[in-house]
Amino acid sequence: MPDRGRIWFWRDRLFELGLIVSMTLYYLIGNPNLKYPLGNLALWHPWLALPFLLIFVVLCWFRLPVAIALLPLALPFYLAPKAVFGNAHFSPAEIVLWICLLVACAQWLVARVKREPWRYHLSLKDLRERVGPFLIPIGLFVLAALISIVVASDRSSAQRAFREEVLDPLLYVGLLLYCLRTRQDLTRLLYTFFATGFVIACIAALNYRMFGQTDAVYGSPNSTGLLFDYTLPIGLALIFSRMNWKVRLFALVLCLPFFYTLLHSESRGSAWFAFPVVFVVVAVLAVRNRKVLLIGGAIVVALAAIGYGLFFAKVNTLVMNDIINGHSDKNSVSTLQRRIYLWESAVAMIHDNPILGYGMDNWLCHYADPRVVPSADPNPYDPNSAEYAWMRSCPRASHYYIVSEVKGQTTHMYDEPGLSHPHNIFLHVWVSMGLLGLLSFVAVLVLFFWLFGTLLRGLSRQKISYAEQLRWMVIGVAVGLIGGLLQGQLDSAFLEQDLSFCFWLLIGTLLLLRSAAGIPWRRMLHSYAPPQVSERIESEQ
Repeated sequence: MPDRGRIWFWRDRLFELGLIVSMTLYYLIGNPNLKYPLGNLALWHPWLALPFLLIFVVLCWFRLPVAIALLPLALPFYLAPKAVFGNAHFSPAEIVLWICLLVACAQWLVARVKREPWRYHLSLKDLRERVGPFLIPIGLFVLAALISIVVASDRSSAQRAFREEVLDPLLYVGLLLYCLRTRQDLTRLLYTFFATGFVIACIAALNYRMFGQTDAVYGSPNSTGLLFDYTLPIGLALIFSRMNWKVRLFALVLCLPFFYTLLHSESRGSAWFAFPVVFVVVAVLAVRNRKVLLIGGAIVVALAAIGYGLFFAKVNTLVMNDIINGHSDKNSVSTLQRRIYLWESAVAMIHDNPILGYGMDNWLCHYADPRVVPSADPNPYDPNSAEYAWMRSCPRASHYYIVSEVKGQTTHMYDEPGLSHPHNIFLHVWVSMGLLGLLSFVAVLVLFFWLFGTLLRGLSRQKISYAEQLRWMVIGVAVGLIGGLLQGQLDSAFLEQDLSFCFWLLIGTLLLLRSAAGIPWRRMLHSYAPPQVSERIESEQ
């Protein structure tokens, strides 16, 4: 008799491969926006891509949870959208999302016609149980985003940003809550999320060997680093876990391209700030032998102190020249100094309009005066270029907040008038969505870390065979968000299409991990008896 489990294993792998290959070919064929075109596929007629889209839809019909879990692989490629019909361009992640939504709706309709329950049906009570107290702050966040469209100077940009950075990611969370029912689904989702970072790490490493840059498919190494902040902790948590040593060794090998890219990256926020902190936090949370942790920590601190004592001059020079004064332009203005000026601009904006903000993706409409840019920009001024699209779409503002002078001396900020965000995650949300948006965003973060702490305590008390599997996933998800927040103090770590998906994916995954762990909301601090939803998750494993 054939091993039925092995047959199902390889059948699932074939479905995964089929979904990835079919969507990849659909995306590549007839898409001239690609940074790295493969062969001449971009020159083929777009209609030749339609059969692969049909294959993807069919495979999605039979394996909807698999297609949903594989969506993160498409996130980094949002800067090269695909023309779906006419002039309507969408990123591959949006294409996969809406196909999954349409397939889910079609399956629901077929079930209604047949008078059968939909396979992924959840009652309102069950859905409310999965979302828990997150429902109110998420609802308020959406409300703040809708209000931001009304108050925006450039409403078309605000509407697009709302769709890409709020609506689509939250619809994806809805699909996760409805359709991912087993621990296998959750494991596949997190493996895919880590694989997304691995693919970009390999591209970035190859890019560095060939061109000396680590920007991969992005225009900046900072964007590569930001993706690593969210994805690398998944692999680190698995390495430090008590899972099978072969799995942990494989995860370590897959982390090597991350380490190589970070070592050569110009993203100092990731390499020098976020990654070291993330590494320490994962180690502290995952290593449960306190003696090993204390002795290991003492050894590391001692070695660091000895190293600094031996090479303090070089270390001080490195800190001053590469971290503090690094990336200085010809006018000796460092990126750190530019960030300080951007923060000052954001604080001034908030001071003048703290309640409603200025609208999503409307920062540039109130930041730099387009009448000054042509004469100040050292590069040839092309008003028709995409870099200056905001000049054509934004109406003239009554006041601009760029810090152009300090004590009568120019700051040279008009040398880069297209800096499109304040380089701080909380200032970015406040300027874009007002006080309500900021408070609801902070409330989601508070609930997230409260749930994270409660899950860790609960898993230590739960006598279940898969507690260790859930534990490393919980740690990886939580530290991934910590990594994004850390670099978010110096960069845009949220209100970008791929990063918004990353943020809300981690929120939704932690909610599902709570259900899988069987920890009820109302008795999280006292009782850990598995509820009905948790029993369904386990029985389908």
